[in-house]
Amino acid sequence: MKVGLISDVHGNLIALETVLEKLNHCDKIYCAGDVVGYYPYPNEVVEVFIEEGIESVMGNHDYAVANNNFSGFNPYAEEAGRWTRRHLKKEYLEWLSKLPIKIETEWFSVYHGIPADDETAFEVYIFPEEPMVVEFLRMLKRNIVVGHTHIQFIRKLDGYFFLNPGSVGQPRDGDPRSAFAVYDTEKNEVQLRRVEYDIEEVCEAVRKAGLPEFLCSRLYDGF
Repeated sequence: MKVGLISDVHGNLIALETVLEKLNHCDKIYCAGDVVGYYPYPNEVVEVFIEEGIESVMGNHDYAVANNNFSGFNPYAEEAGRWTRRHLKKEYLEWLSKLPIKIETEWFSVYHGIPADDETAFEVYIFPEEPMVVEFLRMLKRNIVVGHTHIQFIRKLDGYFFLNPGSVGQPRDGDPRSAFAVYDTEKNEVQLRRVEYDIEEVCEAVRKAGLPEFLCSRLYDGF
């Protein structure tokens, strides 16, 4: 069985559609949170998730938009988050509010930030070089999938992996291409993938929506 792993779409429909074309051979797709925020296609992205049966955990932007709580957000994230909340359909706000803290499958566990059973699961960042990555693998003895940092990486210990598939909608690891991963359940193997998409189309939508120009420029830089 092939499983698609994505994260941090952030309302970037153009990137999501491009990634899904590359995942059309997968039997199932899971997302490590932040379905919305930043980019101006929140309704369309949620609709795709529902129609395609993509399961997602709750990200910090999903929580903020659903609960109208943007404390701790930088000005760009807050402005885009409030824009998203104003434009998102009521039923899709409700869908966001019901996203779980974690998803458990027979192959891996999915969180947004770190393995936890409370809101810290989508609040805390864990970067690839941190010793905490290995500590979680040693302690949980389970494959772990997270997002939140927008940095694609995989680390392994004793046959288990700790994976961040990277960001579909706003990569921050210096590579502007959308990031995702494919997991082979039979081989217990992960392939990290990237794909180019039409960034300028997203930028035109950002400008039309009146969102900060910075949200556009950072897509080209991959930061």
